Amino acid sequence: MMESIHTHASGTGGMLERTVQVIRKMTRTYIMLLLIALGLMLGMNIVLRYFFNHSLPWADLLGRYAYIHIVLFGTAISYIEGSHAQIEVLYERVSGKTRIRFDVIHYAVMLFLCLVLTVVGFKHVATTWAVHPPILTGVPLGAVYLAVPLSALVIILYLLQLIIALKYRRGF
Repeated sequence: MMESIHTHASGTGGMLERTVQVIRKMTRTYIMLLLIALGLMLGMNIVLRYFFNHSLPWADLLGRYAYIHIVLFGTAISYIEGSHAQIEVLYERVSGKTRIRFDVIHYAVMLFLCLVLTVVGFKHVATTWAVHPPILTGVPLGAVYLAVPLSALVIILYLLQLIIALKYRRGF
């Protein structure tokens, strides 16, 4: 497992760490609320289909949109909590300095990818904000795509925390 982060409670690292924790809690709450709403909405639609031979045409589409947000924000939380898939065979066998080099490369690649997702994602949100699906005229399509840059921003904040924490790790 990757070495744990040790940032000091004071200064930029501590403030960033607290910010990441607040955003993490807000994101987890958002996911939980979406899951509850998704379960209620789809459950209600099943009852309507089974007992009344009628379904809500917007429920499946709104469920799909909620699922997109759940997956993307869940990915950010998974990354923050270190519960994403990792291959550590080589990482565990190298020295502390080499681990830090691996981490620097990892953080740089992830930071680049998340920056691309953020910039391109916000551009896509802006171009699709005025588009509305025919079934859900009150929901702009851009709101669905907003999950891409926002989840990338959550990961960027966490990566910045990790980068700041590098100077406190042994072997640097």
